[in-house]
Amino acid sequence: MGDPAGIGGEIICKSIRNIGKRSIPVIVGDETVIRDMEYRLYGSHEIEFKGFKRGTRGDVEFIDLGMVNDVEYGLSCEIYGRASYEYIMEALRTIKQGDAVALVTCPINKASIRKAGVDFPGHTEILADFSNVKEYVMMMANRKMRVSLVTIHIPLKDVPAMITKDRVLSCIEVTHSALKRHFRISKPKIKVCGLNPHAGENGLMGKEEAVIREAIDKAVSSGIDAQGPFPADTLFHKVDCDAFIAMYHDQGLIPVKTMDFQRTVNITLGLPFVRTSPGHGTGFDIAGKGIADPSGFIEAYRVAERLS
Repeated sequence: MGDPAGIGGEIICKSIRNIGKRSIPVIVGDETVIRDMEYRLYGSHEIEFKGFKRGTRGDVEFIDLGMVNDVEYGLSCEIYGRASYEYIMEALRTIKQGDAVALVTCPINKASIRKAGVDFPGHTEILADFSNVKEYVMMMANRKMRVSLVTIHIPLKDVPAMITKDRVLSCIEVTHSALKRHFRISKPKIKVCGLNPHAGENGLMGKEEAVIREAIDKAVSSGIDAQGPFPADTLFHKVDCDAFIAMYHDQGLIPVKTMDFQRTVNITLGLPFVRTSPGHGTGFDIAGKGIADPSGFIEAYRVAERLS
């Protein structure tokens, strides 16, 4: 359900009739929050939940953790951060037990989970730690473009030091594997961004491209169709590959979200299960007002079904 004070409950309520055509949705969260949002939206209970029980199937099932009695939308606090984290952990346990095959996450608030003592910068890192996975990649994708990120939630000033041959190569390899396994592309084509303006212009504006080029050469030697590094300012205007590799968060997310913000989905590659999420945040500024757009969540669920 994501952060109780965010738009997660609302987009679930608005989406529930439009998802689960090929699967059974199991919601993990607090039923009190969902019921509150139903009253705000419809003035009554609209969703008939069935409690989640192993070996049974209902149209919509619910694992109610009962962590939040009353919700104040738009508020960042320890209680909501702890609830957000426990929802994730319960969902992961459900998957580990074999009772679910994919995870679709509504947004969490990083400040709130930090207040709760959870020392992870975001969903992706929590999921990788639980799964004991070291080689994982955050991909943002919509129906026109896919972009994988070499670095994720770190300050921009720390990015250059993180651009290493092994890190870039790992991103290329994990992306290539996922394109074949989940997207069923037999011979993926990947294009890689440089870090600096004009991809360093032969070392005149930075040396990181030499490291990136080494990683690309290594990937090519193992049979991967990877090209680059290319200047990022001209690379994305034409989608002529199966995925792009960007060096840092905004370099990759600006073009993919500009292309189709409503239907851009966050996909974590390298996990032992499928995980997707809408490409937007908690929407604290509009939470509880009934105006949140559920299309990103619907798309995330649809992609999770397809990749599974």
